[in-house]
Amino acid sequence: MQAKPVLLLCCSLFIGCSAVLKPARSVSHLTGETTVAPALAQDANGNSPIAVDFVTVHGAALLKDLSKLNAQAWYQQKTTLLRLHPADLTTYSWEWVPGEQVAAVKIPGTAVADGVLLFARYNTPGDHSALLPHRKTVAIEFGADDFKLLPAQ
Repeated sequence: MQAKPVLLLCCSLFIGCSAVLKPARSVSHLTGETTVAPALAQDANGNSPIAVDFVTVHGAALLKDLSKLNAQAWYQQKTTLLRLHPADLTTYSWEWVPGEQVAAVKIPGTAVADGVLLFARYNTPGDHSALLPHRKTVAIEFGADDFKLLPAQ
């Protein structure tokens, strides 16, 4: 009969202590997302639409490997990579036309991703890829032959 009070006392102490103790893992890493503010020149991509992929990557090793890809390699391997890493890669794709006014876009899931990659399908040779600054607003200017990340303002 006296086991119940002891059990209640132990449970109360355990619950009380857990409220006082500092958690082992902070959730501050969940704050902040990456937002992109695209600007398209009138002659962007030689006056042709630009396919753009923003890829959230979970896993430092995978991010390192994918950061080595140029846009052409990404688009060639995209289907296979997404099939091999369904839980680690999420792609957000758009196609924009030259001169289009595009509102800032918040990329979902970037607060908990290891990184965000940008791949743009240009008609000209070049890397056309970048690792975006994490959890910030990034201005991107899409020009005639390539894009550039603009300094934070």
